[in-house]
Amino acid sequence: MYFFYFIIYSFLGWIIEGLFNWATQGSFKKPNFLLIPLKPMYGFAATFLLLFYPLVSFPFFLLLAFIIPLGVEYLSGWLLDHYYGLRFWDYRKQRFNIGGYICLQFAIYWVILSLLLLYTLQPLIAYLYFLISPWWTFFSWFIFAYLLWDFLTSSHYYRHKISSSL
Repeated sequence: MYFFYFIIYSFLGWIIEGLFNWATQGSFKKPNFLLIPLKPMYGFAATFLLLFYPLVSFPFFLLLAFIIPLGVEYLSGWLLDHYYGLRFWDYRKQRFNIGGYICLQFAIYWVILSLLLLYTLQPLIAYLYFLISPWWTFFSWFIFAYLLWDFLTSSHYYRHKISSSL
């Protein structure tokens, strides 16, 4: 079930990033680490929030909605930068940023997105999972294998790109 949520929210993250890029840069296409249209950063943040939500009070959830996506974004940005020489986003020109990987302005956006996720999207996505769960159990293995292949292929490509540019 949580892998389903991870995939759905990773895809929705890809859509959100594309729409944001379209609104700010005039193009839906934005560089992506993976070949497939997924932004795992969104999937990880959403899945962690969904895991914690039933266990905590609402005020504590708000704190987690600030900390978890921010932590995932920082770790993702740092890893992409240090292991692959990639910066798909850069907040260094924003006030209150840390290393250009995270900033206060987008942390607030994460909280808003987290609340939208929980109270509007998640009930629909949980129902969708209920409807397709018999098929999902079978297909999830193929999706996982393809996602793993995509990650390994992309990782090899970007590592090779770095070593050939040195």
